[in-house]
Amino acid sequence: MLAFACLFTVLALFGSLVGAGTVGNPIGTHHLTSYGWALCINAAALSALLMFKVYERHRSRPH
Repeated sequence: MLAFACLFTVLALFGSLVGAGTVGNPIGTHHLTSYGWALCINAAALSALLMFKVYERHRSRPH
């Protein structure tokens, strides 16, 4: 699960680069910035959810 959280963090960073316009070029009349920001938001949310689950699993474990 931690590996997927890291994967989604990398996707969020990539999405923010696409959203900022530093990666990728517009294809015809389609702009990649809206897709990049959508990827960034979704990947960040999934990463936060997975990290929260890892934290909850670690916290609920008896010591």
